[in-house]
Amino acid sequence: MKILLKKLLILLTLMVLTCSTVESMTLKAGVSLSNQVPKGFFGSWQIKSTMTYSNNKEIFNEESTDYWNLSKVGDVITLSNPLSGAEASVTVEEVKGNQIKFTHITEGKNAKMIETPTLTLNGENFSGTDKIVLEKYKYGEKISTDVVIYKINAKKLSGSSIDSILGKYN
Repeated sequence: MKILLKKLLILLTLMVLTCSTVESMTLKAGVSLSNQVPKGFFGSWQIKSTMTYSNNKEIFNEESTDYWNLSKVGDVITLSNPLSGAEASVTVEEVKGNQIKFTHITEGKNAKMIETPTLTLNGENFSGTDKIVLEKYKYGEKISTDVVIYKINAKKLSGSSIDSILGKYN
């Protein structure tokens, strides 16, 4: 009787471990939203940003012009700036038709920046908002949070990557 009880307990433990392993594998796999991003978003863009809100206007530009290149390899979407050389992978949070929302987080020793653009594609243009949250830390404790929201308008410069622009000059 004790042997049967031990075998049942071992079997039950194995079943629980197997179920939790399968469940965690399912959760880790997830669904990649990058495949749902409209192809029109990929390419090189000129971005004009105008501040619509900030809790600390002294540290953010009221207006700016920037250049973005959005490209995709596999499931990874990369946002780069061909002028500054900056490059970062982004996480697609939501796709609704021609609207996407993505996030990029940059963390340093004493600061963390969370940037969340929400963009709507309209042919060779897109518009939307770009929310930037800058958290500053001292001794591991958050000491301040600065927020800015920009209204952005963009026009497509070229193709599906910066290579399509630079390729004709190489």
